[in-house]
Amino acid sequence: MNQQNKSHVIISTLQYSLNEIQYRKYDESFLVVKESARSVYSFYRQNCAIYNHKESMAPYIITECPRNAKSKIPVMVFIHGESYDWNSGNPYDGSVISSAGNIIVITINFRLGIFGFLPAVEGSSRGNYGIMDQVAALHWIQENIAEFGGDPKNVTIFGHGHGAACVNLLMLTPLTRGLFQRAIMQSGSALSPWAIARNSLVYTRQIAKSLKCPTEDSAVLVECLRQRPVQDILAVPLSVPDHLTAFGPTIDGVVVPGEPADVMEKNTEFFGQYDLMFGMTRIESYNQFSSQEDKMGIDTLRRDRLLRTLVRNLFTYHLQEIFLTVVNEYTDWSKPDQHPIIILDSTTDAMSDALVIAPLVRTGNFHSRVRYPRKPKTYQYVFTHQTEEAEYSQRMGTVHGEDLPYIFGAPLVNSLSHFPKNFTKAESSLSETVILFWTNFAKTGDPNEPQLETESSSNEKPKAKAEKLWWPEYNDTHQKYISIGSKPRVRDHYHAHRLSFWLNLIPTLHRAAASETTTNHHLLEDHDNPYTYDGIVRNRNPGENIALTTPSTTSSTPSTTSKDSGINTSAYATLIILEERPTVAPKSMNISGSLAMIFQQGAYSTALTVTIGIGCSLLILNIIIFAGVYLNRERTIQHHMDYKERS
Repeated sequence: MNQQNKSHVIISTLQYSLNEIQYRKYDESFLVVKESARSVYSFYRQNCAIYNHKESMAPYIITECPRNAKSKIPVMVFIHGESYDWNSGNPYDGSVISSAGNIIVITINFRLGIFGFLPAVEGSSRGNYGIMDQVAALHWIQENIAEFGGDPKNVTIFGHGHGAACVNLLMLTPLTRGLFQRAIMQSGSALSPWAIARNSLVYTRQIAKSLKCPTEDSAVLVECLRQRPVQDILAVPLSVPDHLTAFGPTIDGVVVPGEPADVMEKNTEFFGQYDLMFGMTRIESYNQFSSQEDKMGIDTLRRDRLLRTLVRNLFTYHLQEIFLTVVNEYTDWSKPDQHPIIILDSTTDAMSDALVIAPLVRTGNFHSRVRYPRKPKTYQYVFTHQTEEAEYSQRMGTVHGEDLPYIFGAPLVNSLSHFPKNFTKAESSLSETVILFWTNFAKTGDPNEPQLETESSSNEKPKAKAEKLWWPEYNDTHQKYISIGSKPRVRDHYHAHRLSFWLNLIPTLHRAAASETTTNHHLLEDHDNPYTYDGIVRNRNPGENIALTTPSTTSSTPSTTSKDSGINTSAYATLIILEERPTVAPKSMNISGSLAMIFQQGAYSTALTVTIGIGCSLLILNIIIFAGVYLNRERTIQHHMDYKERS
């Protein structure tokens, strides 16, 4: 891949701390760097060392654009992910996808951690600075990208993981009206439990106490934090429950106008403006396990600890019932002896579905139903190709992030940023196909334009190899998607049964009955024993909750469990005290003995009584029939013996 026709451009830079945003300028308005990709990456890294600057971090807006363009070029803006606390857009070199797709690729940085997501407190701060940085970058593109040959009216934003959640939120805020036209969400959405930080005020107070800042007055607290050195703030340890977020986007009524599910379902004025492509890999929770566990598997004790932690941190009501239902759903009952590898794979599936895949598909369902202000296009993909020389296990399938090298074109060049090397020729061809999908969608809102071609067999002649492939739009009825592998295929209803479990059954269980008067009913069995969990869990003692004043804009935000989400969004769980990760082996848990707990409440008791009654009646009837048959047989034998004796 020839990269000589590319210009690496640092467009602008910001300097900031916890004070108001401060702007500084380069001596030259635009710095064009023509070195190789590796030297450019080194240049970026040296000049944007996040967390190494004493008083500020310097986020860049970086663009890759073709030279000598004859017409306005579509623009793609990449929002990095992995975490709200770390990472950068700098390592993602967009030169290959820019060259192959004839498109301008922009990567941006934005404030992270407490610096980007200090929660809004009344009269002292606004919050969501990290999202506002992304909005500011989109405004800059509108005002300046034409000078680089770009088309400000043809902008697509795409992100991965936490970046995909940001993309989702940018689709919902009124602040981005007219700033972009399309969006691609890769392995993440605003509906994942980690996407919204619901406890930032608690962590803000913890940091303030550690730095000896007053906590009674919110305005004084924030002003005190602004006077503390960056390194001191970053050095404060925080214990964050597994699968949740300390500092990230918060619902402030302005930047994030409300619960994402409610906005996507009921207020489609902004969400419906944008075409959407969304997708995932086969395994989205691979990093939850060690390399040793990947080889040897896990036992049921480890599985139960992981799933108890997941359930306790994600849900509020009927936790024991939900936990046992999850165990039942993700157990292969056709195999009486559960091998550790099978247990590992099923647990990985459960966590992937709960944390990423089900929320992402639900987002796609919302989008496909939009009819106002227009009917946007929706497309789904599942990336299924496993890189032959990858460091991941070939047994489990593609893992989180394994699609990124193909999107950025790493197989087409010898070396690209931090991505793996040594791709095969077939993988280079696959990368070309993926880039074609992404850039076609960015240009027109349809990945099929121009007509896509895929290889049917490596042994056939070139003309015979090329066969038409049409990627159909997604809707929540037919659920058509494309499986992106060595040979892309159109399929439908990706893991339909498992996703229905999370999107339909779990929300039905996750409801509080009107007759319930205590919270003890909702707790997990042995819920106070820290050795029955794996990780940090939420403390459910309401008396230990700590509150700070929040802006009035958030008061109108619903604090209930969304009807069909199954994921907790209630105020009950937003203010918590945390427990430390256990360091000794847990005692054994009798899961099979706990199954009866599901039937201890309400309708369960009635249904169980009727079932047992019918079962017992049938059993007695069978015994009577068997006894009658047996006695009749004995009489027949006896008559036969008497007859023989008489004869």
